[in-house]
Amino acid sequence: MKLRLNVRMFGNRRNALKTLIVSNLFILLIPMAMGLFLYAKVEESLEKSTNRSNAAMLEQLRLLLDNKLSEVDNLTRQVVFDPKLDYMLKISDHASSADDYQFVEFMRDKMTRYRSMTSSFIFDYFVYFARSDKIVKADLLTDSHTFYSTYYTFQGQPYEQWKQGLLTGLHKVSYLPVASLARGLNPMASIETFPKEAIVYVKTLPVSSPADHLGNFVVLIDVDQIKGMFAQLESASHSAIYIIDNDGQTIMSTSATPFPGELLKRMEHTDAPFGYKLGGVDQMVSFVSSQKAGFKYVSITPNDVFMQQVNQIQTWSLGLFILCLIAGLLAVIAGVYRSYKPLQKTVNAIMRGKRMSGRPSFDEYEFIRQTFEGSIHEENHLRSTLTKQTPFIRANYLSRLLHGHMDVDVSEENEDSLRFMDLALISDRFAVVLIQIEDIQHLSEDSEQQWALARFIVSNISVDLIMPPHKGFPVELDRERLALLINLQPEPEEKAETDIRDIVQSLYDLVSQRFKIGITVAAGGIHQGPKAIRDSYPEALAALEYRLILGKNAIIHFQDIAGTKQHYYYPLEMEVQLTNFVRSGDADNVGKLLDKIYSMNFDSGGFTPELGKCLFFNVISTFLKIVNSTNTNQQEVLGEDFDPIKAVFSHSTAEGMQLKTKELYETLTRTFNVERSDHRTQLLQDMVAFIDRALDDPNLGLAMIADRFHMTPQYISTFFKKNQGQTLLDYITNNRIKASKRLMDNRDLTIAQIAQLIGYNNDVVFIRAFKKLEGVTPGKYRETIAPDTAVPDE
Repeated sequence: MKLRLNVRMFGNRRNALKTLIVSNLFILLIPMAMGLFLYAKVEESLEKSTNRSNAAMLEQLRLLLDNKLSEVDNLTRQVVFDPKLDYMLKISDHASSADDYQFVEFMRDKMTRYRSMTSSFIFDYFVYFARSDKIVKADLLTDSHTFYSTYYTFQGQPYEQWKQGLLTGLHKVSYLPVASLARGLNPMASIETFPKEAIVYVKTLPVSSPADHLGNFVVLIDVDQIKGMFAQLESASHSAIYIIDNDGQTIMSTSATPFPGELLKRMEHTDAPFGYKLGGVDQMVSFVSSQKAGFKYVSITPNDVFMQQVNQIQTWSLGLFILCLIAGLLAVIAGVYRSYKPLQKTVNAIMRGKRMSGRPSFDEYEFIRQTFEGSIHEENHLRSTLTKQTPFIRANYLSRLLHGHMDVDVSEENEDSLRFMDLALISDRFAVVLIQIEDIQHLSEDSEQQWALARFIVSNISVDLIMPPHKGFPVELDRERLALLINLQPEPEEKAETDIRDIVQSLYDLVSQRFKIGITVAAGGIHQGPKAIRDSYPEALAALEYRLILGKNAIIHFQDIAGTKQHYYYPLEMEVQLTNFVRSGDADNVGKLLDKIYSMNFDSGGFTPELGKCLFFNVISTFLKIVNSTNTNQQEVLGEDFDPIKAVFSHSTAEGMQLKTKELYETLTRTFNVERSDHRTQLLQDMVAFIDRALDDPNLGLAMIADRFHMTPQYISTFFKKNQGQTLLDYITNNRIKASKRLMDNRDLTIAQIAQLIGYNNDVVFIRAFKKLEGVTPGKYRETIAPDTAVPDE
């Protein structure tokens, strides 16, 4: 008998061992097959990734260079649309001194100012006026021949060729190929301060009628800057980079090899990237088109560099596959024999750990199966225990659905789980409603017990109001907020939306009127599918946030606010005006302006809570700017440890934030109002004294005075006219004319010298101003006071 049992056990063990071997081999073959399939996909993916990487770097280069070319466009617009330019283009070389002075003013006031708008990408720029043969740039006014011989000379181009091609040639909008520069005609001149190579941008003037060809606007672009942009792509892929214009002309390249004409034709009919043989070497060609200048950026990369990573992966993968196959077979052999011993130990442990009726089978797997059947009975006992915890499990499940930690599952496989939690979902169509309990003043006291009672009332009423065929599931989120998951029966969209609006309205009316509990109800949209609750919950949150605009105790549907605007109205001019009103102590206008800002944003409708918070943050930022710029002691004005930002944003509605903001501004404005009259008088006296001292300064004007007193030109102009009775420019002109009359007694001074002494760069302007005020020219006036020494007008 003992022998028979041993033989049976041995046979069973052979069966178990055979099963383990077959199972492990099958397990080994599955990942090996998947590995082969994955390798093919990885190789394909790497090739695509290499293409995308190269294309992305080329696209990055395009975006970077297009962004730089935008500087050329911005500079061109500033220059060619200058109001004075059309007039100056028509000035001939025999023009009057007044007309000649136009070029000086244009150079000084316009061209120099435009330099601050450009980066080192634009090396230089100038305007050529054909009729007067003048070239004007930021620091130079000269004729074309002097400019050629002294400043920039394109190597290999004599003066006549340079002038005809660049200055007098018709260029609607042209980018010329790379040209080498020299410093004038002097071969010993240094060119270290500017690039040796440049791309030239030319535009014929005037813009309105380029056929008249009255001049050209020329921009010199630093090629070294562009090469620096090319450096990353060139070093990463060992590529040759070309910039080709719409006419197929090579604007610049990083390679000495000319761009093949047949490659350009192929680019017009083939999508990038594609293979191409250049110089007997297989190449990969990628290109993108510019949106700014119509350029094509072309990258030509050797195939062995382009596919280097793919080839390496192919070699490594083959070797790794062979190694894994050998190692896997060895692991299967070793693992099978090692797995059997723990299996036997497991059976022995089970036999020692539990009492069994009758003798167990010698087949280890059958024995373990019988043990599992016994464990199932124990599981049923545990399940009955868990049933008592069903409400808590259900609440946790609904909360996880609400917060997107899991998806809605109405499949048959999930029915047991839902049934265990006493949940019966009728569809995967949901809408989420959030209920914010605002106040419970009708209850006896504000305690946790009373808040729990309020939540109980709202929760039960919510469920009772949801009539079949729909279902509702309440979820408590925190002390003051509940969520209601409405499970909708599949039906027309309009009918479901109407049902939700009726439910929300009934809930609001019943809770607020009968139970006197203040609530705000926010409803998200209706969604269907596994992510229905996850999609509707953020919409409900967004609708609840909108109570910042509508206030508490409201009903808000996400569909009603979905079309909100994405900007607010608080321009820089209004901020400056608010600052000036505060600093001048004008509390009435401060309040009116704050009300205007509020009404223009919030009364227009379609304004999001996020934008509302940004608006109030900006207004309070202006408040802090005024405090800091005027060295106001914030502790004396607002109190110690007072935070204006926290004070404003402690309110949950826009109306409350507006009232607090006006209160802060009123407090600050009162501090400036104490010495308002004395300050106005002193400011006017300081302005008048400053003007009297600076009458001989040609730059004296509204901008100079505003800069001197750290105020805006608009405020200075309004303040001076209101308190002095005349405009600032009239006051300056009158005082200059008075000073000129005193200087006319000096017979050694000419009219032109007097004009310079009183701040006029141009005696013609002085004569016109004098005649406008006195009715006669300065020369005629001098005759009336000293006939024998009359000096003619100059």
